[in-house]
Amino acid sequence: MSDALTLSLIIALSMLAVVFYTVYEVERWKSRNRVLISLYLQGMMLTMNLGGYLYLVYHSAFLFLIINGAYMFFALYPILTFKGELQRKEAVYIPFSILMVVSEAVMGALIYTLQTGLPSTLNDAINNVWFVGVMVSEMVFTLAIKRNVDPTLRKYLIAMLLLMPWFPSVAGIYSFYASAFIMIAATIVVYETLYNQRLRATQDTFTVIELMTIFAFMMIGEFVYFLIDTLTLFDVSMAVAMFWFILRTLSGPNPKRGNYLRDATLAFAIIFTTFVMEFFMGAVLDFLEGVFTPGVAGFISSLSLPWLSPNTPWDLLWDGIDIVGSVLGSTWFLIMMGIEMGFLAFKKMLEIKVREVRVRMVLMIIAYAIYSVYLPNFSPIASQLAYIPYMWSMGVGTMGGVTNAFLMAIIGTYVIYGVLSFLFGSRNLCGVTCTAPLMYQGNFYDSLKVYNRTSKLGKKTMTSKSSKWYRGIALGISLLVLVASIISYLSNNGVLPFTVEGVDITVLIYFIAFDIVWYIVFISIPFMGTFACVTQGWCYWGVFNQAISRVGLFRLKVRDPQVCVTCKTVDCANACPTGITDMRGEFIKKGEMRSIKCVGIGECVDACPHKNIFFYDVRHVISNLFKGRNKGK
Repeated sequence: MSDALTLSLIIALSMLAVVFYTVYEVERWKSRNRVLISLYLQGMMLTMNLGGYLYLVYHSAFLFLIINGAYMFFALYPILTFKGELQRKEAVYIPFSILMVVSEAVMGALIYTLQTGLPSTLNDAINNVWFVGVMVSEMVFTLAIKRNVDPTLRKYLIAMLLLMPWFPSVAGIYSFYASAFIMIAATIVVYETLYNQRLRATQDTFTVIELMTIFAFMMIGEFVYFLIDTLTLFDVSMAVAMFWFILRTLSGPNPKRGNYLRDATLAFAIIFTTFVMEFFMGAVLDFLEGVFTPGVAGFISSLSLPWLSPNTPWDLLWDGIDIVGSVLGSTWFLIMMGIEMGFLAFKKMLEIKVREVRVRMVLMIIAYAIYSVYLPNFSPIASQLAYIPYMWSMGVGTMGGVTNAFLMAIIGTYVIYGVLSFLFGSRNLCGVTCTAPLMYQGNFYDSLKVYNRTSKLGKKTMTSKSSKWYRGIALGISLLVLVASIISYLSNNGVLPFTVEGVDITVLIYFIAFDIVWYIVFISIPFMGTFACVTQGWCYWGVFNQAISRVGLFRLKVRDPQVCVTCKTVDCANACPTGITDMRGEFIKKGEMRSIKCVGIGECVDACPHKNIFFYDVRHVISNLFKGRNKGK
């Protein structure tokens, strides 16, 4: 064993011994003096490592002696003269946690310089196996020794602990895959926990926001690495994560609490920080899988739209749309979201009692995996999908402009979807093949439908009736798409050349509508309610299918309207994710309910305590037809 390696091992073990002792004293808090002495020893370890590092870099014994001598006197003096009591342990936890992180970083710098003879950068100090090994050991010890850790907090701490070893210096490129997988699993745990505790007066919502913010910070650091080849931001995020872990282990969850179903701002903060993390995670996975090329120039060349030199506000807006939409519409973002949202939807499905609703949810999950991900990205026929009817999954613009080559496939898609919506309702799209229901129907996100009743915009879209502004938005967007389709066809046939910065207008509308606007609508659930794409008319493809469904065979019916008269719970209206709160009245008056907003999710059917509501569609028409013939015979 070389001298440098031996010294490195001694330094690391010494650091562990001091930190273990310090953590023990701070956690047990047997006396003020013992805590202060332990903190003094921790500070001494820091100054010794700092002095050693400066000695190696500048070859100056004077620096080593002056730093350590000054610390021994000036840090010991206040301890000896301090006569009061430390009234709040929390006042010690924050500086102690900072001290631990800084000590680790300085130790990492010392060992790096000891082994290489070179001055250390922040990345050299943190992104090395010595820092990682000592850091993880200290975190494990701190969690193990801490008494009475809150069970919910323990889950979050373990999730963070599992993330910490995955530095590129330890696992190379696999560290990025591992961190993504662990964050997805941790997010599922967080959302499951919040959902299971939704009936509590308060939850650890602020602790969750802290955790998701750190996750987002880590993913931003990884994204920056692929963009400009530096891990500095990632290293800082890991240091922040260690600080948070030590602080929360010792002090417990954030004392500020709330309930995500009662505070729209809290709910939005949780969703938004999660979405930021998912956005950059999707981009990182795209870099790893070759969808995006590393480097600024490579990334720009990988984007969906032409890049404009950012000289004007229009250029900046265009490029911003390009970056955001290219990530949100990318293959691996969809895969990552599908894993996370699919698991939450599966958990929701386990709560469903009605078989037909469970079957729809199974089809919804399968459709996401096959129709939205596999077929257009990995199947042998991926390059031919644009020529096949029904494969234009979101209507015009999905796979290109309106050309003679694609025309029959586009028309065929509209005909097939139109027939299905007429026969079975718009649930064939809005409840199965679209990606939206998978995201909205996860148990956590489904619980947010309370904001259909409590948010300002959500309340305006309640009941089965469509408001004037809904009709205005739906009609306006539909006319825009119709006109754009005509322009696209004429342009592609050389009759009326027209593009927007070289992009077919229908492709641009699709890109903005489903890769940007849709996600804005989704993360705004606390302010818009759930399924705002349905209730506010933003989705031109949904509007087409909903309009046909409204005049088609699909509706909700009840077996006995009198049961609705005597019902005291009205669970159907409370369960509806599109905010149709007047369905009970419709059932009493007509025995059925038809609405352009009803997309056949079926939660009302499942929630009815009397099993009185059922779906009515072409199957019942055929069944009744045969019954009538049999009676005639």
